[in-house]
Amino acid sequence: MHKFIRQAERVVEKKNLFVCVNMISNDYADNFGNDRQSLTYLIKEIFGYYRKLFIRIEKIEIELGEEQGRAHAEILASVIGEARDNSREKIMEGERGKLKIRLKKEEREWKLLEVESFDALRIMGESVT
Repeated sequence: MHKFIRQAERVVEKKNLFVCVNMISNDYADNFGNDRQSLTYLIKEIFGYYRKLFIRIEKIEIELGEEQGRAHAEILASVIGEARDNSREKIMEGERGKLKIRLKKEEREWKLLEVESFDALRIMGESVT
């Protein structure tokens, strides 16, 4: 599970869309109304907007779900995006940058099933709640 999260961190920083999308479950849904297809589109837009993404994971708490092949994790992270004009934007920040994610094992690999943010994120200059 830690391996999945660290791999996701590296994949996002390298902006590897193909691998990133393969880490998302076909059953993905979140509190922003995204499914796998709309999340894929959003990731593609974010990767196009930001020239670089910097992620620092500060804390990970993992709990295996009661149902086999399910897990929950809370991740505390800071994320900074550097736009094409070299301006930098805090997407997530320390204590306020807390995500709750659910994972599901599919074909012997962990896949992202849901993401919930505890605070508004700032993506591409817009506040997302």
